[in-house]
Amino acid sequence: MQAAQKPRRVILFDELRGVMILSMLAYHICYDLAEVVRLPGMGWFYSDAAGWWQLSICGTFILISGACCFYSKNNLKRGLRLFLLGMLFTLVTALIVPDLLIVFGLLHFLGIVVLLAVPLKRLFELIPPVWGMVVSLLLFWLFYHVQSGWIGLTPQLSLRVPDVFYQSNWLFPFGFHNSSFHSSDYFPLFPYLFLFWVGMFLARLRLPELCYRSHCRALAFLGRNSIWIYLLHQPVVYGLLELIAAIQNA
Repeated sequence: MQAAQKPRRVILFDELRGVMILSMLAYHICYDLAEVVRLPGMGWFYSDAAGWWQLSICGTFILISGACCFYSKNNLKRGLRLFLLGMLFTLVTALIVPDLLIVFGLLHFLGIVVLLAVPLKRLFELIPPVWGMVVSLLLFWLFYHVQSGWIGLTPQLSLRVPDVFYQSNWLFPFGFHNSSFHSSDYFPLFPYLFLFWVGMFLARLRLPELCYRSHCRALAFLGRNSIWIYLLHQPVVYGLLELIAAIQNA
């Protein structure tokens, strides 16, 4: 019997993550200038455009992380590592910058959904990938406004979520919370779980050959090491901006 062929690595995914790493660096520099340094003229950072910028970065990371579940040899180990790194972020921000506390950020989210993928992977393999992607994208859009209290395609075509879900913050991992909840980095399971599922189904498709070729080694390198860059870049950026501010005020 012929052994099952090992899935080929999609180099384009690494390169896309590399592009998003550079975009993330620029975004977090702007974040620190607006929130930490309080630089005048940063009001645009609180606009819808900046929100879409953040979504493009994190949405790409989430989608590609879902695809990587198809290639990973040990999603249990991978999920636990991501979640523990997220908890480390919570501890560090609580001790050093409590005003910017991260309660359930991107790493917490990725850790949970990768762990959920362990029992769900075999079930998902029974679903045609194109249908799985379509349904997951639809669910992502339906649940996109759950924090605003409704589920649906538009405000006019929606269902109001009962207020009982928002009376406390115990359900914050799912996107249900009241105005007292705050996390400077927040990615609840609803709706982003469904975007992760899109990536899981995407990885099962036979992609064009160009997706498996190398186009830029530097971007691929950044993409393959994105988790460490993500962990280390913010303290470095924050420290440099604080140093510049101190020199200017001296």
